[in-house]
Amino acid sequence: KKTGRPGQSGRPGRPGQSRRRSMSLGPKDKLFMEKHGLTFQKSLGEGRYGTVVKAYSCHTRQHFAVKVIDRTRAEKPYLEKFLSRELEIVKCLKHPNVVTTHHVFEQSGSKVFVVMELCVNDLSDYMKTNGALSEERSRTFLFQLCAAVQYLHGNDITHRDLKCENLLLDQKQNIKVCDFGMSKRLTYTDGRLDLSDTFCGTDSYAAPEILRGLPYNPVMADVWSVGVILFKMLYDALPFSSGSVLKMVQLQMKRDINFLDSHQVSPDAVGLVQRLLHPDVEHRISVAGVLESPWMQRGEKRAEEKRRRGEEEKRIKYKQNSDNKAQIRGAGLTHKPADLG
Repeated sequence: KKTGRPGQSGRPGRPGQSRRRSMSLGPKDKLFMEKHGLTFQKSLGEGRYGTVVKAYSCHTRQHFAVKVIDRTRAEKPYLEKFLSRELEIVKCLKHPNVVTTHHVFEQSGSKVFVVMELCVNDLSDYMKTNGALSEERSRTFLFQLCAAVQYLHGNDITHRDLKCENLLLDQKQNIKVCDFGMSKRLTYTDGRLDLSDTFCGTDSYAAPEILRGLPYNPVMADVWSVGVILFKMLYDALPFSSGSVLKMVQLQMKRDINFLDSHQVSPDAVGLVQRLLHPDVEHRISVAGVLESPWMQRGEKRAEEKRRRGEEEKRIKYKQNSDNKAQIRGAGLTHKPADLG
């Protein structure tokens, strides 16, 4: 379930969710793409107001993912507030762990085509195949996720809908944060961060202050979502299991995290999850704190040791090659007089 803006009828959802209907690209859409050098290949999935397709560029000879947003399907608040924000933000993002947007073009005011790098799958699908991840793999993914979030926050951008489905994986299994439909620019008043009052995101990944309907710090709300993602990677489950949002908030506030005995997870990893999922924003760890935590530093030490071993192996191999070449040269000098004779 997804939380939405106050005042919506029925179960809260993202603006316009109730109007969602199937969408497929017609001949005119595909012809429009071809005029921009893109050949439609197949549909990849559908979103709230459009679809995502795979296309081939005859100019760059590369494949791309193209998100096609149908303005006629969207409500006015989404068009004026969320879509304009998303398009402005994605155009300026340049980070190895954030999906790259290459082009944005519009079709006579009715549809928007967002051309992005193509990834293999998302973290959710990856875990459906692999189950709970090892601590080493989880640490690698968490490091990349934190690098992306730190980049966004450093550029005064908050995502507000971080979840496994919005973390794509490229061919080399690198994390790529995507879907900035709920993102926004951070604003400040007298040097203090302005709180958000748009209650968006996904219930199971949302911080308790959001689910309680309180104005919230969007930076720390992102941090909470990072904690849920870490827990999901380690346990292949959600930290607060409940079919009721009210019950889930009660579990969050009591710090009653659903650590599973069936999974062997190190105390440092458990401790990091607890610090990420702290209901008190003042006591919740920051992204910088995550990167400096003992569990993450353990991975850094292992990576450093691996790098040093690799350099030592290269040095030994280089020395052996040098010695072999010297022996060969020596052998050549020894036989040269005999050859001349």
